[in-house]
Amino acid sequence: MILVYTHQITARLRYVFTHFFETYTENELEITDVLETFIAHSGPKFSYTTQELSNEYFVHANPLLFEQGVRPYDIQVKRWEDTPVFFSCDDSSAIPYDIFAATFYMLSRYEEHVPHLKDGMDRFSTHGSLAAMGKFTDKPVVDIWAKLFLTHFSDAYPEVVIKPPTRQIQTILEVPEAFAYRSKSFLRTIVESGLDFFNLRFVPLFERFASRLSFRPDPYDIYLDWIEQHRKLNVPTKVMFMFARPSANDRNISVFKKRFRERIKDVADHVPTSLLASYQSTNQNHLLQIEVARLSELIHRPLKDIRQHLIRIRFPSNYNQFANLGFTNDYSLQFVDRPGYRAGTGFPFRFYNLSKEQRSNLVLHPVVANEAVLRAQLTPRRGRRVLEQCKENNKQYGSPVTLVVTNTMLDQRTKNTAWKRMFLEFLESYDI
Repeated sequence: MILVYTHQITARLRYVFTHFFETYTENELEITDVLETFIAHSGPKFSYTTQELSNEYFVHANPLLFEQGVRPYDIQVKRWEDTPVFFSCDDSSAIPYDIFAATFYMLSRYEEHVPHLKDGMDRFSTHGSLAAMGKFTDKPVVDIWAKLFLTHFSDAYPEVVIKPPTRQIQTILEVPEAFAYRSKSFLRTIVESGLDFFNLRFVPLFERFASRLSFRPDPYDIYLDWIEQHRKLNVPTKVMFMFARPSANDRNISVFKKRFRERIKDVADHVPTSLLASYQSTNQNHLLQIEVARLSELIHRPLKDIRQHLIRIRFPSNYNQFANLGFTNDYSLQFVDRPGYRAGTGFPFRFYNLSKEQRSNLVLHPVVANEAVLRAQLTPRRGRRVLEQCKENNKQYGSPVTLVVTNTMLDQRTKNTAWKRMFLEFLESYDI
């Protein structure tokens, strides 16, 4: 057992220490504010407080874990063994930085609770983030800090058992538009066909009518192939369908179309299936409630997983609502315009509600790469290099890899061939 002494046990402190030692070690953890208990303990221990007690393993505590509410922090990013880090400790500390306060800052998304830059869609802007300014968007800094600390701490206490890295990869298939041509309204088909004709796009025009007349499969209807590929590769996957009324940013099929409903039920019989929450539901709670109720009724089971369409997440309101609706897993935490580690980790962690100062039951699963983001900025070859770096982080630091792919990438049309091949080859080669 690892014992931690502190002068004040707070919800923040308990949250971050519990996550840290459960995630990265095999040891049990106990936290105490009783000095006699700390002195009497003969096993691995350290103090986390404002000044050294005697000659113990001491980590100088930043005030963050003992505060309530939020306030702007002027953070200076420095280096610890070539790793970006912040919250410096004084010279008496066994380590030069308070990685526990820094970990809390990253996991709680503290910077997203204070005034921050937003993009044109009112989303958290990567460019104004601490990770971007500190040039560590592509590094799982929280996981690296854990390795640095535990390596140092285990030198003092060999009884500390560090969890070895294991192969951890999963994919999420998000479905914002279930079919390219089928099950769309007559008016929508006429309008889209007219646009194809006047723009001389005759191949899509032919495909549209061939698919509508059932002479050819719909190019987006790849779900059973996707499931079979993952079964062969032994890679877990989940499928998340948009199940909302159409809007400018939510261009899906009507939720009342029979073919669409049958396809969702087919998929739900094979793999975990849940909700891609609509863009419009971000600030309209009643719409999300309707989407949840309809999809849950269709597949005859409660929904446990959710992802927000176009990553339009607001802290803490959206996550509070997800938790209130019974969701236990969220897959929305990613940068909107680049691959990387928005919370500084690839490991799942509990959402900490800064407005209530308590840990939620909702588990956030960081997404390290999104196919749509990769395609918008990179070639397939450069995209593969990004994925290989994610795999290397899994190998070195244990950081799990969660990838999001859109069903539109997997159709058979030429424009998708290189990306589809690259992605499947990466999954086939994934081994650490």
